[in-house]
Amino acid sequence: MARTANYEEKIAKIEAKIAKKQAELKKLKAELAELNEQKAKTDYKELLEFMKKENMSPSAVLETLKK
Repeated sequence: MARTANYEEKIAKIEAKIAKKQAELKKLKAELAELNEQKAKTDYKELLEFMKKENMSPSAVLETLKK
């Protein structure tokens, strides 16, 4: 005798897995955004320190980069 499939139960399980993965993805995206923001702040601070050390203005840095 063939077994009958309980499609509703299978669908519900897969939908639950999808919801869980979406929540994990949302959390990871938030973590990534935070890390990118921290990196940008660190890079900016490093740039400002370099400019101060080299006694360079923002326009002087831009001019150097354009060359």
